[in-house]
Amino acid sequence: MSEPASEPAATSNLIRSTSSVCPVCLEVIPARIITEGREVYMLKECREHGPYKTYVWPDSDHYRWASSFRMPLVRPEHPIASLGGCPDDCGLCSAHQRRPTLVEIELTEKCNLRCPVCFMSAEEIQAKAAPGPDLDALAAIYRSILAQTGPDTAIQLTGGEPTMRADLPEIVKLGRRIGFSAIEVNTNGVVLARRPDYARKLASAGVSGVYMQFDGMTKQVYRTIRGADLLETKLRAVQNCRAAGIQMVLAMTVISGVNELEMGDVLRFALDNRDVVAGVAFQPAFGSGRFDISPDRRLTMGDVAFMLAGQSNGLLEPYDLWPLGCSHPLCSSATYIIEDKGTLVPLTRRITPDDYHREFDPSSPQGSVFPDLAERLFPGSQSGLSVVVMNYMDAFSMDLERLKECSMTVSRADGCIVPFCSYQLTSLDGTKRKTR
Repeated sequence: MSEPASEPAATSNLIRSTSSVCPVCLEVIPARIITEGREVYMLKECREHGPYKTYVWPDSDHYRWASSFRMPLVRPEHPIASLGGCPDDCGLCSAHQRRPTLVEIELTEKCNLRCPVCFMSAEEIQAKAAPGPDLDALAAIYRSILAQTGPDTAIQLTGGEPTMRADLPEIVKLGRRIGFSAIEVNTNGVVLARRPDYARKLASAGVSGVYMQFDGMTKQVYRTIRGADLLETKLRAVQNCRAAGIQMVLAMTVISGVNELEMGDVLRFALDNRDVVAGVAFQPAFGSGRFDISPDRRLTMGDVAFMLAGQSNGLLEPYDLWPLGCSHPLCSSATYIIEDKGTLVPLTRRITPDDYHREFDPSSPQGSVFPDLAERLFPGSQSGLSVVVMNYMDAFSMDLERLKECSMTVSRADGCIVPFCSYQLTSLDGTKRKTR
């Protein structure tokens, strides 16, 4: 949680300086990352709206360790000229330091759920929801992405709820014809559960995977986060994807006081179903004018690393989750759980940081860095489970040094490819920053 900072912190506990934005007006302002006891905070002050103090990490030693993972920078091949500086020049601009490894395409604003955690949930928004780009417009978007990033970039079709589009299989086929092999659908799973034939249609169209909301293993969690009891719906969607041969990633939105104690159960479910579940992504909830649930202190990637380790029955330790080298080291972390002589073990205990630096492949899609590395270092090993923790930024936690290394991006309607956290950035009242 962020709060007004009554007085500046001493410089002796400074970790680094960066730039951020004011949560009220979104103007760019200086920021400092400091320690306070063992915890890490961001301090910043807007001349008009005053100082803010934002919790960043639970353990300063772990924060410094994670920050130390620096992989080679592969810059965008076709950047636009930098005019006013970050975050106004997103396009990606010449100051951006990493090429996209994943590009989202928003197909619709419509949704078949009214989740309290989502900015799309309001009835008035749904009533005004645009139908989304038609196939010709989508072909242009696909070709623009291809020209800017190449065919190795992963595509994620999202919304709203993309299964609200009757032509979703055709959209997948279109992307494959244009040249993309990794096309994933980001979905709540409702249609996949209700229509057993739907997963088969997506498989026939050439979809490479499904990224499905999966927030816990109890009914109450779904009532709180999604506004409906969806547990059985999620389980049926998993079964239908298994029958269709579609691999899944389970995406858990983690909210303090709601479902953070179910991370271990979700991990165990994913491990038990890794014939169809290729990965699980833990996503601490972030504030982009999206949700009404206001925890005392929002969880971060560091919190999830320690809490997940504590719930894993000894399978994981916090230092088993290494930063993904495709973006800033504080943006995402992961490991890959493999079976070694009948025992499940994190890949990051079987390799060294030197191995990681030497074998890192900058062309690996966002969630495939460690599976690709395992395939090279341990050929013939059985398929494992990716465990990823995302660390999205909002107006309180925005760190522009991190933003410049973002590789998880969104394609705007004008063809610009924008960092995800920049695209979602809103002020406290839900207003987006105007970009050039």
